Amino acid sequence: MAPKPYDAPVAGGAQRIGLSSRGRTFVTVGIISTLAGLVLGVTDLQRVGVLLLALPVPAWLAVRQSRAGLRVSHAVHPERVEVGQRVEVRLTLGNPNAFATGPLRVTETVPGGRPLRFSVAGIRGRQRRTVAYPLPPLHRGRYLVGPTEVTASDPFSLVMANSRSADTAEVIVQPRRDVLAPLTLPMAWQDGGAHSSHSVGSGGSDDASVRDYRYGDDLRKIHWRSSARSGNLMVRQEERPWHGQCLVLLDSRITAYPVRPGERESPTFEWAVSAAASIGTHLAERGRRVLLVTGSGQAVHEDQLAMLDLLADTRPASRADVEPLSDSLHGVGRDASVFAILSCHDRGQLASLAARPRLPGSAVALLIKPWTFEPGWTADGDADLESEALWQEISGLLHANGWRVIGVSSADALPTLWPYLLATAGVRR
Repeated sequence: MAPKPYDAPVAGGAQRIGLSSRGRTFVTVGIISTLAGLVLGVTDLQRVGVLLLALPVPAWLAVRQSRAGLRVSHAVHPERVEVGQRVEVRLTLGNPNAFATGPLRVTETVPGGRPLRFSVAGIRGRQRRTVAYPLPPLHRGRYLVGPTEVTASDPFSLVMANSRSADTAEVIVQPRRDVLAPLTLPMAWQDGGAHSSHSVGSGGSDDASVRDYRYGDDLRKIHWRSSARSGNLMVRQEERPWHGQCLVLLDSRITAYPVRPGERESPTFEWAVSAAASIGTHLAERGRRVLLVTGSGQAVHEDQLAMLDLLADTRPASRADVEPLSDSLHGVGRDASVFAILSCHDRGQLASLAARPRLPGSAVALLIKPWTFEPGWTADGDADLESEALWQEISGLLHANGWRVIGVSSADALPTLWPYLLATAGVRR
């Protein structure tokens, strides 16, 4: 993002000008010296007093003039980052007036920490000065850099003028994405035929295929050449486009992702958001038409940037049901590829999602075991028998309705699980 020109008008904010502590001391000593000189009849003492009283006047005029013309602008590079990446801010202070400013003290409002304070030497007339600084590591989300408070003073620091600029810059911290292998994406079993697949990343469409005629099939789809060759009526199957539809569902119920005391966010939820971002963008980059739906009902189609921006803003939803996820299955065919990131929290809500049957092989659920993200949990430790039993029950419900289920613990990384997502096995615990 290029910095704004220094002569552009800046959004105004609070402005005030007054004597500094040194200036007030000058005025106080000046009054005392002047009165003492008058009482004692000492002319030199009177002159010193008048000089001390007069000095703040030109200082006030100079500071007022320099403060009136000061321009502030921000530029952030890059504007969008993943969690853990570095962000640099470039703050530009411009002086479009002919007169130089005095020393400047800058207080910058920055996300993720205390206000940043630093000093800048005076800026000459018709010049500008740029200060660059890094932001502290930021969590996923959307942040503003600014506003900025600038304190100008004269060379003797007798008068101080505070100006607050409303200029800001936005930083979007997107979820971390894992690099996934470009494996073959299996499709559903269709009409009793053999299991077909599409290579995610290859081009072209599948050839048209035929199958036996069934009662109720459209007679216009009869493939006469194949029927003559086989001796039975054959109909054309609709071609499945290479850029077939994929649905990515993110379970974001706040009750399913508890936050431990003293923590800002749930590590379980951050894992789920990162998985949704990784899968969604991986499929979109390879020509798939992707629909991403969150548990709060927010949805975005295909656009990778919009998808990542949505996930940057996603927070655990206050609702306790998964109705937005279930409803999204209405709008896609039963053989559309579905990737659901779910938290194993309660049977009732996920049972409603499982009740939306899928064709075998077309849908996969990453069923998270949230208790494994608790401190002190180890893969070889004692199992939480009650939670494991709930996971087995929900997994069985999904599997019975055509879903493939992949268990997720805190020790699992998505690139490691990715081949299992695309395998034909039913359940991986």
